[in-house]
Amino acid sequence: MPLAHIPIHRAAGISSLHSLYTSSSHSSHSLSRFLPRYLHSFSLFSPLLSSVQIPLKQSASSACHLARSSHIRYSTLSSSISSTTIPTMTEKIDVFEAAAAGKLESIKTLGRVHLEAKNDRGWTPLMFAARFGHAGVLEYLLSEAKVDPNAINKDGKTAADLAELWGAAEAVEVLRRLAPSTKKVTIAAPASPAGSGASSSNIADWWKKRTIHEIKPLHFSGSVINRLSFLRTDKEYLLESVQAPSTRFILFQDHGVLFKSTTKHLAFASYNDIKGLIGPDPLNKLPEGLVLVFLGADEVSSPEPDDSHEQVLVKGRRGVGYWALDLSAKGALATPELKESIEQFANTYTQKHGHYFAEMRPATFGLSLPESGLVSQARSVVDWNKRNQFCAGCGRKSLSHEGGHKRTCPSVLQGEDGKGVESDCLAHKGVQNFTYPRTDPVVITCVISRDGERVLLGRQAVWPKGTYSCLAGFVEPGESVEEAARREVKEESGIRVGHVMYHSSQPWPFPNTLMIGCHAEAINEDINIALEDQELEDARWFTRQEVLEALKGSRSATFGNPVEPGVLRLPPGTAIAHVILRAWATGEGEVPQSRM
Repeated sequence: MPLAHIPIHRAAGISSLHSLYTSSSHSSHSLSRFLPRYLHSFSLFSPLLSSVQIPLKQSASSACHLARSSHIRYSTLSSSISSTTIPTMTEKIDVFEAAAAGKLESIKTLGRVHLEAKNDRGWTPLMFAARFGHAGVLEYLLSEAKVDPNAINKDGKTAADLAELWGAAEAVEVLRRLAPSTKKVTIAAPASPAGSGASSSNIADWWKKRTIHEIKPLHFSGSVINRLSFLRTDKEYLLESVQAPSTRFILFQDHGVLFKSTTKHLAFASYNDIKGLIGPDPLNKLPEGLVLVFLGADEVSSPEPDDSHEQVLVKGRRGVGYWALDLSAKGALATPELKESIEQFANTYTQKHGHYFAEMRPATFGLSLPESGLVSQARSVVDWNKRNQFCAGCGRKSLSHEGGHKRTCPSVLQGEDGKGVESDCLAHKGVQNFTYPRTDPVVITCVISRDGERVLLGRQAVWPKGTYSCLAGFVEPGESVEEAARREVKEESGIRVGHVMYHSSQPWPFPNTLMIGCHAEAINEDINIALEDQELEDARWFTRQEVLEALKGSRSATFGNPVEPGVLRLPPGTAIAHVILRAWATGEGEVPQSRM
């Protein structure tokens, strides 16, 4: 068969390219278009370009475009053609990164198969462009590339949903104009408070505007003292502070903290009150069984300079020092003499001043915000010291340093001959996570239904009857807050969660937890508490009206109080569960304000 009669798409795969081109029946345009589609090795294409001058100015772009859409590597093609005729490609383009970054020119070089691809989360380039508000990329993908605007990711969201959720106004406008028939998943907004007259919007709008209003700090987070962490290594400052006449000591014993008689305020002891227990040099020679922790100094509400009898200057710094002292004296190393001294002090001191030791729960729930923040810090660090008396690396008795904020294993041990021997403990080989106080993060999630009108609440069997709360659990190592929220909710209730958004946090000193409050959107609504960990006795969806009614009765309530049968009981106003539920139910969008 004469070469002139060989179909161009077959001829492109043979070695007679030069003869084929010189025949009159095939134009350079048709040859240059079919070469990249059918050549799986460009070793034949390069010689052709050099031996015959195929004019590619009009056809080079289509050649490269076909190569891309056919999944063929075309670096050789690009390098073989002059950069003045077509753009060269020196590295692979990630279509998702290009869409997220708004790189329109890179997007235009890719074929349809790439522009409609999905990643492992089901996101398309259109979704990335919508999420990050790149209107120009959206224009091209919808009007020229003709990609599908109705594609849905694994969270059930379209590009239009993502644009609205993240507040990309220009992207929303483009999608409404070029894809008006998009089957968008709408999420109804929380109803406006009765009588407000406010128009409703979807839950995405509520999430966007909920940072406008601010409220007071959450309970256990309102301390006004300066922790002065940079001075914890200054032993001279610490010793002068602990002995200053105005320094105040919070006293703990077992599970109790010292309260003033007939008031809901902490009672503070002075150095003169307790120096018989801690001695003249408590930083280096604190009796075994006691725990002493430096909390910081109140530099805000300190006495005015003209109150000379109350002026406090510790190494030139003004402020009232605060320390915590635990008198529990537990363990084999606490001597009988120390225990007797503590008992005598407690009886004498409390009778003299009318003070008393009250259980942390529920007594501290009635404290003012500054005192609740102070006792939260004190209790958490004291508890950590009591639980870490021995080195986790070698088991030897550890020492307290930096005002109780660090425990170290002795670096030099006494040998059999009485001489010092260097310790081989792991604790001396870098920074170890058992050296400093720990905080355990817990994510607590207010799960909202797809229509925005109900929340998922659960209860444990040990709770008072009728009591429900948000689902919560510890954040595990190597896990983000969002991942922990999704995992915990699914494990406890069988509900899958999509979007997770942080709201606020709260220290919870029982003993050293940080509660991380979030709102999340449920993907399904079929509850199954027996599916995985079976931690809950019950879980169910509650309406906005039910939650609003329950919030009225729980704002100042104590968690353990009895409740009438059939009545929903929620955590009190001092708990973060109450705060994030109220933010959703009322549409207030509250975020705690900073005290700094």
